[in-house]
Amino acid sequence: RDFIADFGQSLALADEIFLLDIYPARELPIPGINSELLLTYIPSMNKQIISKEAFVKHVQAEKPELLVTMGAGDIDLILNDLKLALQHH
Repeated sequence: RDFIADFGQSLALADEIFLLDIYPARELPIPGINSELLLTYIPSMNKQIISKEAFVKHVQAEKPELLVTMGAGDIDLILNDLKLALQHH
């Protein structure tokens, strides 16, 4: 909550931003803090909220040169799918 504007500015440096659900680290969820709110703090036009499944399909279709994932929660569950999506050229 305290750094959401800073997160938005930092994320805007990427060519494309795909936001999945926001999970709290070790604390309880903070009411009102969600992907939709973070999206409003990203001044970039190339941003969207996306499901994990749709994100994997996008990566498979676009084959980006560089892919950075960050997060907590269960984001690691799609890493193998992302790896496979990037391997099939």
